[in-house]
Amino acid sequence: MDAVTTRMPHVPVLDGLRAAAILIVMVAHAGLGNVVPGGFGVTIFFFLSGYLITSLLRTEGAAHGRTDLRDFYWRRALRIFPPLYITLALTLGAMATGLLPGQIHASSVLLDALFLTNYAHLFGPENGAPVPLWSLDVEEHFYLLFSTAFALAFVRMPAARAARWCAIACIVVLAIRVVNVVMLPDFSRNYYWSHTRLDSILFGCCLALWNNPALDRDAWRPRGWHVAAAIAVLLACLAIRDAVFRETLRYSLQGAALFVLFSAALHAKGAVARLLSSTPLRIVALLSYTLYLAHMPMAVSLEHAFGIHHAPTRELLGAALSFGYAAAMYVAVERPIARWRRRRDRARRTGATALPAVATPSAPPA
Repeated sequence: MDAVTTRMPHVPVLDGLRAAAILIVMVAHAGLGNVVPGGFGVTIFFFLSGYLITSLLRTEGAAHGRTDLRDFYWRRALRIFPPLYITLALTLGAMATGLLPGQIHASSVLLDALFLTNYAHLFGPENGAPVPLWSLDVEEHFYLLFSTAFALAFVRMPAARAARWCAIACIVVLAIRVVNVVMLPDFSRNYYWSHTRLDSILFGCCLALWNNPALDRDAWRPRGWHVAAAIAVLLACLAIRDAVFRETLRYSLQGAALFVLFSAALHAKGAVARLLSSTPLRIVALLSYTLYLAHMPMAVSLEHAFGIHHAPTRELLGAALSFGYAAAMYVAVERPIARWRRRRDRARRTGATALPAVATPSAPPA
């Protein structure tokens, strides 16, 4: 892997993009899905995940010449599992007490817990909790596959070559979607399956590997017409309603357009950078993961258990409850875990530094 900075810097504009993604999803699920493209918000999340994870793996590879998979999976588990399983347990409790509709099925709970919700139809009727877990499943499958590929191969090759392999994988995923459209009676599953949506994440990996504005000197800077063309592509993807296009080429075009727009955002200065780095958006970004988990159960519960059917009232109250829940989760769970992890990392680095040169630890610190 090409030599780059050995530390991934914090990029404030990415907070704004993360906040935009969760707000798009929440507004769409508030009954405005015909106006606001909630699925596009998820695609932004996918791209951002691919970019951030690959950038972190690149910096670790540059610092240590290898990737510590055990530490990578441990960090991901600490970040993802506690809010997820707490929210899932509370949601199942609400279903058991009648605050949420539906019945609890052991098989569905197991699939939810094992990140297989997006393939639940293969195992029988879909009766899972009203939590949008399918996109988390796609990301977890990506973490398992891509981090292993990175550790085994990508870390040893030039970044541009690794980016080309990611681009080839994007083409393969598109081909799979096309085959599904031809062969399957119901090809709408292309939207949910990991093997048909991984390219939305891989486009972010390509940016992290090739001309990464946060890591590479003299990275490519999109011009105004590049940005205008990317926006035009996104608008066309939203306007075209043909089912075949939407379940095949749409995701590829969105990924290519986001490649340009993320590049521009990472280079942004002035008003755009200030907006994306603003405090309100940083707060929303900080809470975005738990907001994603909680916003649908909150809205469904208000309607089912409390009879609040009036859309503006229900959705505004649901959003307020979701933000309150996410803030409580951050203060009580996420922040203490993050502090503990930082202390652990400092202790590991101190221990590694104190060892003699001949006693290099088998797993280098991250």
